[in-house]
Amino acid sequence: YDLLKRCLDSVLGQKLNVPFEVIVSDDRSVDGTAEFIAELQSQIKNGERVVPNLQELVYMRCNSNDCDPKNVSERCGWNKLNVYNHARGKYFVNIDADDFLRNDDIYQAQLDMLEAHPECSMCMQDVWQIKNGESLDKGIRWPSGGKLKNGQILSAKEIIISYRALNQCYMIRRHPEVDCASLYGKYFDDTIITQHHLQFGPIVYLDRADYVWVQYKTSITKTLQGDDNLVEYGLLFLHHIRFVPAFASEFMYEGLTELIHMLKVLAEKDYHWHLTERT
Repeated sequence: YDLLKRCLDSVLGQKLNVPFEVIVSDDRSVDGTAEFIAELQSQIKNGERVVPNLQELVYMRCNSNDCDPKNVSERCGWNKLNVYNHARGKYFVNIDADDFLRNDDIYQAQLDMLEAHPECSMCMQDVWQIKNGESLDKGIRWPSGGKLKNGQILSAKEIIISYRALNQCYMIRRHPEVDCASLYGKYFDDTIITQHHLQFGPIVYLDRADYVWVQYKTSITKTLQGDDNLVEYGLLFLHHIRFVPAFASEFMYEGLTELIHMLKVLAEKDYHWHLTERT
């Protein structure tokens, strides 16, 4: 749980001028996470650790085997949905346990931006991507590429096609009247969190890159190899169209390159297989 500690320290260290809650959803871990959170809850309750404006640190276990998600490689999506459905605040942001925040004011900055733009559904920052074990100064900032200005308003089309960041980079204006579980059920993945909320308004950009995305050799995207990786990315846009049809044309445009690449590779594989068989 060392990575979780780093993550939670960065979240609990945020200087927010409004009440907030932190919800930890644990999917079948056996690394001492439950004991660590229990100790942290005790420290907060007894005043040994003071976190200004923290209303509650919630811990829950969500066994994704019981949920039986259809996207086996995206169990984290169901875990995040579990948190979303238990959240009570006006705004929502998710963070992976092996990532962390660089500065202690990023959430307040996103909140202020959303308060200044009530027409917007989300506030997006950039990603700061580093490899595991590397220092922060080795990071890569994306997806803005320096083309966006602070406070710039982006459409859903611009986000999907040109500037899609990690889902964790968005602070989302929650719509508690919508039950995402009933909408997306067992097919839920974490990208749907962002794409679902694109339907509620444009996105305002915050010129920061405080979400640190740590890359590991054993991550889901690294362990999917060969045809599995090919099909995962070649058909992902169809999954998005199914659940957020309002942006079907944007998803089709964005995913067309991956689809064509997949079809070309599979066609070549089939041709070589038949040629070998005849030989």
